[in-house]
Amino acid sequence: MSTRSLPSAAPDQVAAVWDADGLGILEGAVTGFASAADPLDGSAWANARREEIADRVVDVMAARAWFALPEPSHGRARRVARRCIAYSLAADTARADGSGTARADCWALTTHALELLTIREHFDAAAQRSRELLGVAPEGRLLAAWQMVDDALGALSTTRHEWVGADPATVAAAGWVLVDRMSRLLTAAALVAQSAAAESSPATDLLVNAARRYAWNHLRGPAPEAATPTHVQRSADLVQAFVTPGTLP
Repeated sequence: MSTRSLPSAAPDQVAAVWDADGLGILEGAVTGFASAADPLDGSAWANARREEIADRVVDVMAARAWFALPEPSHGRARRVARRCIAYSLAADTARADGSGTARADCWALTTHALELLTIREHFDAAAQRSRELLGVAPEGRLLAAWQMVDDALGALSTTRHEWVGADPATVAAAGWVLVDRMSRLLTAAALVAQSAAAESSPATDLLVNAARRYAWNHLRGPAPEAATPTHVQRSADLVQAFVTPGTLP
């Protein structure tokens, strides 16, 4: 089912599409992106393109690791996790194929997830599920991925008070940073857990490399900070000034 016919004001419907079909949509977008790559081309352009493709490939691998887990195993985090993961599937699809539809869906999916993430029980359940999946520190090269997830979980706790109990309409102004971070914590932890449980083989090396790369790409930024009413007003002032001739310098 395409989301092109869904209005942005119907987040429940948009989320249902990405929850049901998002992994397949993302896989299709990344497959199309990767199919144009020439593995024998050693030019600077080709190397740069392959780097971007590899980033999208690990996005798929992290999503697959998440969906490989039994849904009941997520316990109290099940509902909020579904909303967060739907967002990252749409965001990664937009990165892979430039889809304007997926990009527009991200706005609806952000507000949909924030309805729960601003509630203490759901915020804490999602963070705790990431911690459970992460488990104890592994040995070897996987430790670097584990450490990045662990550090990001610690950073998340420093801004928890900005989100829990906040007005969803206000924090939606920068809400994608929390929804994205929470979804990446869940999927990165799932990928670390999958890598740690795998028996040694060339495929395991690919998993470890993917876990390190995924955590590096998505979890090294600062803790997600919530917008304030002042920030929202300043954004509105900037937009109004831009559309009013002669206002901006």
